[in-house]
Amino acid sequence: MKYFFSIFIIIFCMSATVLKTEKYYVTFVKGKVVFEMTKKQLKVGDVLSSEDRLVFVEKTAKVSCINPTKGRFDINPNLTKAKSSELFTIIKASLVPSVSKYKLSTRSIIFDGNDPYNYFASPETQNRILIVEQSPIVIKSTFKMDENNFFFLQFKVKEKIQTRKIQQNGQQLIFSKSNFANDHSNVPESVSICYQTNENGKTKSAVIAEFLPVLATSEEITNQVNLIKNVSEQKDRKKLKSDIVNHLFVNYGKIGAEELSTFIGY
Repeated sequence: MKYFFSIFIIIFCMSATVLKTEKYYVTFVKGKVVFEMTKKQLKVGDVLSSEDRLVFVEKTAKVSCINPTKGRFDINPNLTKAKSSELFTIIKASLVPSVSKYKLSTRSIIFDGNDPYNYFASPETQNRILIVEQSPIVIKSTFKMDENNFFFLQFKVKEKIQTRKIQQNGQQLIFSKSNFANDHSNVPESVSICYQTNENGKTKSAVIAEFLPVLATSEEITNQVNLIKNVSEQKDRKKLKSDIVNHLFVNYGKIGAEELSTFIGY
């Protein structure tokens, strides 16, 4: 009797483990994706099972998720609905491990601000830079910043050059959606960040870098970072930080080490 009881306990524990590892927590959604049965739109924080079916209403839509023990995954649609341009998928058949590896710049012991030439350049992300709205980016003191010395953006809209001055607070750059907004699209595909100086009455300006801005709110990034921290069973802080870095670099773009620390707490 004890033997059969022991076997029952082992099977029960194994089943519980399988059920636990079959949960996938949504960490990122781009575009419109809905549950096939309920038509409810998918959002960050939703919990998926391996049997769930999703409909990708937009072909460019993307979903990322995390399993507590198996790590990060992307969900790619692999089937086309009959008589429709929509794509759909069953979770268990479309999970693709996210294996991208990005290296975050090392935090300095004494931080004197970011070098804008380096900060706004990122070949590894095809120059996609994560811009967190109203979240300050500290610039090195070698770049004088006041009413006569400042940073600004330039980009084209229908062949017309748009110029937008970036809000400054001391040595901080503070971006908002209004820096990029225009009548034809929410965010331009490519912008140039420029620096203007005024010395002895002579004004000069220079292009610092050209990049692709990817905007997000502080709340959006905070929610995703906290979700990964709370769900992951990774106990090594360095590896957990690496998971968060890769999640952000893949789905948004490059973020600075100091800026990231404000979201992860270390």
